[in-house]
Amino acid sequence: MYQLKNYMLSMQSHWPINQPLYESVQDSLPAIARFKAQRASEDLRKTPLMGHCKKVFPDVFRFPLFRREFCKMLLSEIQNMEVEIGFEANENEDELRQIPEIVLAEHVPELHRAMWFVVQNILNPMFWCLFGRDCNDIASIQIANYNLTDKKQGAWHHDESADISVVVPINSGDYEGGGTEFLRYGKVAPIPTGHALVFPSFSHMHRGLPVQSGDRYLLVFWLYSRSRLNDMLEADFRSRK
Repeated sequence: MYQLKNYMLSMQSHWPINQPLYESVQDSLPAIARFKAQRASEDLRKTPLMGHCKKVFPDVFRFPLFRREFCKMLLSEIQNMEVEIGFEANENEDELRQIPEIVLAEHVPELHRAMWFVVQNILNPMFWCLFGRDCNDIASIQIANYNLTDKKQGAWHHDESADISVVVPINSGDYEGGGTEFLRYGKVAPIPTGHALVFPSFSHMHRGLPVQSGDRYLLVFWLYSRSRLNDMLEADFRSRK
């Protein structure tokens, strides 16, 4: 099990978060709570959080998530992880879709717990504003690496185990090429370090575009709603009785 060298990365707090975004989360929570309590009878489009979002394609958004200082610390830690753990392809995926990755829950649980805090307290409020729903259960959080030696680009795919995917570049500007392409919509050039690209995993087929030089590091969240799945399973069970 890898031990974080930088204790700051393990803290469950708002310090890594873009400060204006964090303040907007706090300002938006009362409206989100009313929206949920009144079963969507109140309009959420004018919450302060929405002012940070840029719509890229239908249901594809980007917004600043992490401070650059956090990304710089994380990049340094990733380089240590690469030496001690190494990036491995996911054997559960077919070869075309295997991206070298480090799964945090398996290898870096301290960082996984810190990112759980981000999902619950920052990303889920944003999902309510963007999609009007909870999506705060973690299928996986991993660090992915695109490079010329192991994997320079991805194949078309859906993130099968997720309802919503969040992709955060850690080192934009340190490599050439990269970006993301969405089937039927188009290409997204690499977004700034620490910004989040958010989209529904089940409807938006996508792929990573090839890097031309350097290493492209991404922090990737695959998120879902356990309560929705439980409701579906219970409904299916009742229908079969």
